[in-house]
Amino acid sequence: MTPDEVDRALYKLLLGITTMVSTAVYAADGDGDGIEDGVDNCSSVVNADQLDTDNDDSGDVCDVDDDNDNVSDEQEANDGTDPLNQYSCIGCFDFDIDIDDETSALTDGLLVLRHLYGFSGTTLVDGAVTITAARPGTSAISNYFDTHAIQLDIDGDERIEALTDGLLLLRYLFGFEGTELIEGALGSGAVRTSDTEISAYVRSRVDTGSNITRNTFSQVQDLVFTPSCASVSCHKGSSSQYGLDLSSGTAYTNLVGVPSGQMPTLNLVTHGNPNQSYLVQKIEGTAEIGDRMPLNGQVLEYDFQQLVRNWIAEGAKNN
Repeated sequence: MTPDEVDRALYKLLLGITTMVSTAVYAADGDGDGIEDGVDNCSSVVNADQLDTDNDDSGDVCDVDDDNDNVSDEQEANDGTDPLNQYSCIGCFDFDIDIDDETSALTDGLLVLRHLYGFSGTTLVDGAVTITAARPGTSAISNYFDTHAIQLDIDGDERIEALTDGLLLLRYLFGFEGTELIEGALGSGAVRTSDTEISAYVRSRVDTGSNITRNTFSQVQDLVFTPSCASVSCHKGSSSQYGLDLSSGTAYTNLVGVPSGQMPTLNLVTHGNPNQSYLVQKIEGTAEIGDRMPLNGQVLEYDFQQLVRNWIAEGAKNN
């Protein structure tokens, strides 16, 4: 091999080594954010701050569920809830146990305390849910507690007890602060031991957005009552059948909490309980008396039936 051939061979070798090294260096930081891929929690998108809200080793810019509440960030944006707060989502835990849009000691606090003392059935809810509650039933409230039991461990000692967690919640809802909030109410293995930590824990589970009403009475009026029910020959004006006028402006007061003229043992609409609402039975065709409504018309579309049912389940609010 001539000297020129040796030089060319060495040049090619050095060029190859240089290319491999350059490629290796480039591949070590694929997104060019200054963080090597091996330790980058999102190696495909620039995120020099490495923000990872839920500490799942997937950076927020790559994570479809930043707060790990099993609701996607996209869905939370549509719902109007906070994608960075794991207690802010439709269906997440909130200390408004009976869902009446108010978290208070003599309803929600009392419900939690009774539950922790082992109350069940009517003794759990008697006098502790409001008339506007969207979750008034014993089974619904008990199931809610069972599903979210871990959230009731307010002091973080891995035990859920009436004289610690229940008492802490009641004191908080009654407005206790400082040592008065926590004195004698912390478990022996409590993780949250200061009044600040206890207050922050409870406060983060109040008004979380999990009780957002998505089916409104105005929708029911506009999509169901006005076009399908409030006609002169049916439920409009002084000649309304069974005196039930479903015209705009009068329908709500004529329905909610009012016994049915055809079946007086049932209310036309019972807060939070579509199955015990005669209106639902009539439009779904399950009532024991009379014909399915709308009378002499087409069966109400399924989506509209569900709108009525969901509005009642969410508390039958005048919204």
